[in-house]
This record gives sequence, C-alpha cells and structure tokens, in this order.
Amino acid sequence: MKNILVAIDEAKYADQLTAQAVEIAKFNNGKIWIIHVTEANTDDYLSREAGPQYIYDKKAEKNKKEAASIKEWAREITQKHNVAAEGLLIEGSVIKSIKKIVEEQNIDLVIAGHRKKNFLYGLFTENKKKDLIDELMIPLLAVPLT
Repeated sequence: MKNILVAIDEAKYADQLTAQAVEIAKFNNGKIWIIHVTEANTDDYLSREAGPQYIYDKKAEKNKKEAASIKEWAREITQKHNVAAEGLLIEGSVIKSIKKIVEEQNIDLVIAGHRKKNFLYGLFTENKKKDLIDELMIPLLAVPLT
C-alpha cells in the first residue's frame, strides 16, 4: 500500500486516524494523503445562497484555518516519522471528492473514522462508508473513534 488517504471529518480525531496511516506507510514505504472535505468555496458567487456577507466571510476564514491545520499535520508526520505526507482541503461532495483524489493519486487504501450510531439514525441518513466501498473498489479501513 504505497498511497494511503486519510479522510478526516473532525480535528479531534486526526491524531488517531493519522497514527494508523503512519504505521502502514512505514511498513510499505508509502505516502499519506490527509484530506478534509468541506462545503463549496464561499468565494464562488454561483454557490452562494441569499444571506449576509459575514456568514460567507466566517466560512472562508474557517476553511483557511482548516487548510492550515491539515498542512501542519502533514508536515509533522513527515518530520516526526520520516513518512511522506501531504494535506489537502477539498471542497464539494464527500464521496465524489474522495473518489477523485483516489483516482488522481492512485490511492491504495482509504482510512476513515467510525462512530457507533443507533439503528434509527442509520435508517434516516446515508451510509458514507458503504457508499465509499461501493464507489472506490479499494480497501477502506474504518477506525473506531474514541
């Protein structure tokens, strides 16, 4: 597994997910791609809905901070563990964005977090991990988040 993609949804789980990727990458001399998928770019006027400017400014600032955090995690992995890593903030649909990166970077393994939800929650929401497995046709490592 030369190219490993780590999909991060929440910053508090980043260390737990990247630790799994580092172990696998060390074993295979691989590269880690850390990504976070966010809403469409607020600078794109076509993607805006009616609303006050401060909402768009706040979203743009949040995206800048998230992008900086992801790049910092990648830099730390490279320095601490001597494993090649790159961090990306991607805007758009989660499934489509991950699929695009998998194809562009020849990803061999996707690592994503998993939190236990109750049965009713599962009935009324989409199952992104199942959709990823169906779409990507590569292994998906679901890490139980603590």
